[in-house]
Amino acid sequence: GGLCALSGIFMIAAGTGNLSMDSLEQFRKATGGTWPLYLAGVLLLAGFGAKAGMYPLHVWLPNAHPVAPAPASALLSGILTKTGVFGILAVTVTMFRHDMAWGKVLLVPGAVTMVLGAILAVFSIDLKRTLACSSMSQIGFILTGCAMQCLLGEENGLAVSGTVLHMVNHSMIKLVLFMAAGCIYMNLHKLDLNEIRGYGRNKPFLMLVFAMGAYGICGIPLWNGYVSKTLLHESIVEYIEVLGAQGADALPFQVLEWAFLLAGGLTVAYMAKLFAAIFLEKAPMGRERDDREKRYAGTAACFALGGSACLLPLMGMAPHRIMDRMADISRPFLRGAQVPHQVEYFSEVNLRGACISISIGILVYVLFIRRYLMETGEDGTRVYVDRWPVWLNLEDRVYRPLVLAVLPFLGAVLARCVNGICEGPLPLFMKRPEKNQVVAPGESSRFFRQAQDVRLLHMIYSSMGYGFMMLGAGLILMTAYVLFLYQILHVDKKVVSHMINYLRDGDTLH
Repeated sequence: GGLCALSGIFMIAAGTGNLSMDSLEQFRKATGGTWPLYLAGVLLLAGFGAKAGMYPLHVWLPNAHPVAPAPASALLSGILTKTGVFGILAVTVTMFRHDMAWGKVLLVPGAVTMVLGAILAVFSIDLKRTLACSSMSQIGFILTGCAMQCLLGEENGLAVSGTVLHMVNHSMIKLVLFMAAGCIYMNLHKLDLNEIRGYGRNKPFLMLVFAMGAYGICGIPLWNGYVSKTLLHESIVEYIEVLGAQGADALPFQVLEWAFLLAGGLTVAYMAKLFAAIFLEKAPMGRERDDREKRYAGTAACFALGGSACLLPLMGMAPHRIMDRMADISRPFLRGAQVPHQVEYFSEVNLRGACISISIGILVYVLFIRRYLMETGEDGTRVYVDRWPVWLNLEDRVYRPLVLAVLPFLGAVLARCVNGICEGPLPLFMKRPEKNQVVAPGESSRFFRQAQDVRLLHMIYSSMGYGFMMLGAGLILMTAYVLFLYQILHVDKKVVSHMINYLRDGDTLH
């Protein structure tokens, strides 16, 4: 990802001559929307998208969270992934500002990431892996907002506000959820839902904290996640109305709207699964008494959990005073238009969208998770099972064979071709037996060893690796020579400067 982003930056530097963010828009004007512009954009999207966890570069994210400590998971989800989103935002609002083609390019991986992350979270039976897949899904919501900024053009106020606020909301919500998950892991040292189920029973403080994060990520009204999801949903609806006024086909974006509501419903489903497993179901035999006797969090941890959780409903209950002002702060950087009218977050139309997602989530939990993703165990209790198809594992089916088999094979073929074409000189400084020379019995081993050495040297000098080594040595010598010249020119510049000062002052040159 870093190499892809670096290649895109090199292309921008070659096109504009500098690397300031203002030069990105100059690069677009200079190239006129040609293929180098979009190639540089795709390279930057791949680089920043890999850091953000965008499909299909998401495979590291669900694997990193379960093995990371709780504070690291909170930073990983709340800050690290947002740096990738910030890079995509910077490219979108400068180089591709109001670019319809770029908006459609960005919309496809954003929508797939939004839905696929939620599906993976529904199937997961690991607490932190579920939250990691949830982070992937919420990144998809944010990328969808980035795409809508381009598509709406001069009327992108709702999309800008929704994108920024969902970045902030997701960071704060996942801070609460991952700290709560860390509290559970520090006491049980387990993450499997079947092993941690029932741990939160009779722990009202932990239940309240987790519920605040769950309500926020699900977009329940009066919580902060509802505000940003409403703005993102309204931006999609607004663009559907624009297409309808223009007489264009709005079916793809109507499908996008339902995918948005479906992803929100799946969010409700997997958060309901986590909440029920941890706080409503009974603990395994013999562990419930131990859970009651232990103190599960210290004073500092309770302060961090409770203080972070209180902010979520506080922001959601005062969206105009808090969240709209937060969006206005970032509007100049994102070059967003002012929203012409104040959004009525709790109007019937906006509440209807939230109710649709909540209804979808309840149906998925009751009809799919409880019936298909759970089964009766040997002791008669219901347990969670992992039914995700093995053949749908992108990492094992695509990336590992590509990195471990396909690329090494292609590299070996390329190396053999280069070695066959670029034969190096064979140094014949060793003595070899002549054609009719009679070799004494005592000297046969010496001539044989010399022949082996000659063949070995031939392989070394004709190899591609030796050529790269010589290239590196040449670059080192060239760099040293350039630095030496710079030092000489730097000294000469000082001497010339002193001479000019002497002449200006009228002194005698010695």
